[in-house]
Amino acid sequence: MTARIFPFVFLALFTIAPPPSHAQAERTSPNDSRTLQLVDSLKDVIRRWENNRTVNAQLLNQLRDLVRLYDWPWRVRLLFDDFRDGDYTRNPTWVVRGGEYSAGRGFGLRTVMSSNSVAQPPADRRRELTPVDIIGGILKGIAEPGGATTPLKDAPSTAEISTAVAIGNAFAIRVRMLSQEKPVTGARLEFGPYRGNGREWGYRLAYNPGQRPSFEILRLSPGRSSVVETYDVFAELEDSRVHEVEWRRDREGSMSVFLDGREIIRTVDRGITEFFDGFAIVNLGGDYTFEQIEIFGAER
Repeated sequence: MTARIFPFVFLALFTIAPPPSHAQAERTSPNDSRTLQLVDSLKDVIRRWENNRTVNAQLLNQLRDLVRLYDWPWRVRLLFDDFRDGDYTRNPTWVVRGGEYSAGRGFGLRTVMSSNSVAQPPADRRRELTPVDIIGGILKGIAEPGGATTPLKDAPSTAEISTAVAIGNAFAIRVRMLSQEKPVTGARLEFGPYRGNGREWGYRLAYNPGQRPSFEILRLSPGRSSVVETYDVFAELEDSRVHEVEWRRDREGSMSVFLDGREIIRTVDRGITEFFDGFAIVNLGGDYTFEQIEIFGAER
């Protein structure tokens, strides 16, 4: 009797949500409410039948696979911003912690950091500096003609922006972004959830343009960061196209990263079990525009 029920279950699921193509494997929209309702019903069926020895084990495993394929446990939208209003200072409120960010109607949130941001002495005086000048400049500032002393101004080495938002331990972060130029060596973009006012605890997903690994998942703690997993393949996003990056984490610490619908990283990390206080973007070099940012959380 039980075995005869399964074909109808499969048919119902495929009718509501056809199997995704290879390029969209393991991809589900959180707005597909009918599919999610059916998935929740199938979860109840699985729980009732797991200890029933009369149920065909192979069919039950196939049903579990279907649930994993179509499930979207991150049902609560925590943050959405497409920057269409041209104002990142409200609704939601973003705070610039360093460098410069700009938002304009129709083009998103842009951040630019280049090698020219590094503080250097004036070009017409570089050849005149002696070792004594360099040491003196480091300690007291660079000496100008006439005996005046001008301190060397610190240029920002990163451009950081963040927004306060309560994020649970299970989250899904989806960004649509454009990397707009061939950046300098060492260019890097990081974003992710953080804990604390100093933003020293949390996770970040890093993109390294033109380098390997191209993507890294990092776990942050005060004064250090640990690499959790990498995508050790070149991912050239500098093609004048908007790309979608999606980063998922469930309550058990399983994490996946998708680039344009294709899974590129899968790993597990339980190093941080607490909730998060906000979301930060850090530009360490390059020209990036965020067209849209969404964060989802799981129902408690």
